[in-house]
Amino acid sequence: MNPLERILDVESRVNAGALTVDQAAAELSSGPKYWHTPWWKAQRKERLGVSCATCGTASPPLVLQHTWHPRSWREALQEAGPLNWQGWRERHPLPKVERPTVPPTERPVCPTCGSVRVYYRKKAKDWACSVGMSGAPHERHSDHTFPKPATALRTDTLGIRKRNRVATGKYEALSRARWQAWLNSPEYRENQLNALRLRIEDFKRYLSFVDTKTLCRRCAAREDHRHILRNQRRAAQRTMEIARAEFDALE
Repeated sequence: MNPLERILDVESRVNAGALTVDQAAAELSSGPKYWHTPWWKAQRKERLGVSCATCGTASPPLVLQHTWHPRSWREALQEAGPLNWQGWRERHPLPKVERPTVPPTERPVCPTCGSVRVYYRKKAKDWACSVGMSGAPHERHSDHTFPKPATALRTDTLGIRKRNRVATGKYEALSRARWQAWLNSPEYRENQLNALRLRIEDFKRYLSFVDTKTLCRRCAAREDHRHILRNQRRAAQRTMEIARAEFDALE
């Protein structure tokens, strides 16, 4: 069975309900690569031209270049209906995680400059101010050691860190619960099935060799490079959009 026949067989069984989405995806990803099969090599030999379509050279080696490629699974999920993960997230926004205000607390400070960067020296049995000893030139002062620090109300950094950890844990728990709800929703199952059908149609088009042309190695490498750059830009843009949405929800 050649690759195109395998695709058509999987499609017929999916439409008949004999295969689940996971089973069909496993069958599509199994087996040898298309370009390693004798059928592919015969198709290439039949369609390969005698000169490069871009520069016109007839010097070998010449290659059969695909000018169109199937969508990735992620792209198919985003384009398939009725609702994808992005739409589900918009319809089910996470509740805002409250971050209570942490009141200031009494902290040991330098009696001269008021800095909280003070520490106890065990050997000398006194206190020292890091800012007064090795800070910026305008912050240093001669009396950077003292027997006992002063106390003053300062920002409770430990309390803020603890509050942030608790808020992050709550947000992650809500995010996991929303993801599980999406996996259990009927929209998820329909989205997966529609994405699979899009991928099957893409594979059928790809294996029909309608989007091919003959190129020399140099022109083919240039087109591959441009294709890779386009994919990298799209992937970077999608990553930024997802990160921005997560950050907005966290705030």
